[in-house]
Amino acid sequence: MDSAFGLAGKDFVILVTDSAVAYSIVKLKNTEDKIVNLDENKLMAMSGESAYRLQFSDYIARNIALFKYRNGTPLNTQECASFIRSELAYGIRNGPYMVNCLIAGFDYDQPQLYWVDYMGTLQKSVKAAHGYAAHFVLSTLDNFYKPELTLQEGIEIMKKCVHELKTRFLISQQNFVCKIVTKEGFQVYDLEK
Repeated sequence: MDSAFGLAGKDFVILVTDSAVAYSIVKLKNTEDKIVNLDENKLMAMSGESAYRLQFSDYIARNIALFKYRNGTPLNTQECASFIRSELAYGIRNGPYMVNCLIAGFDYDQPQLYWVDYMGTLQKSVKAAHGYAAHFVLSTLDNFYKPELTLQEGIEIMKKCVHELKTRFLISQQNFVCKIVTKEGFQVYDLEK
């Protein structure tokens, strides 16, 4: 029942996830941050079962930090996305992680957004969604996206996406976490403003 979606503008990437954790028909909590900080300018939004999501995000974040420690230079966003894709593809045969990811980063003076599913399929995109949210928000993202999108316009589009989910989705998703990546780093943004 997780929702994760993102949008890349001219100098930013916005990721949004719902904050609910459910087991079967029971909502366990409504305060989960499903967007993992990989380093100072890279984020990974995830959807999937809680145990897989937590284990996989911890594994990825620590391996990216280990690479930086061993080599003295961090992975760029494309390299992070390729590493995540290869780990998911390898896991299909050995112990699958049933998670879908959106990887956002800012390097080489440009924002980047990657869509990765649990099968290890990787695609660079400017707008992406996972989970049931994809049925509702992709049309909104398509209608309002333009190449030279400003940060404020991107935030307004994300507010429209959240409104669509709250209005039309049968399952109640009332709280959302929003993080924005720019060249200065990332920040948490409250979509309720």
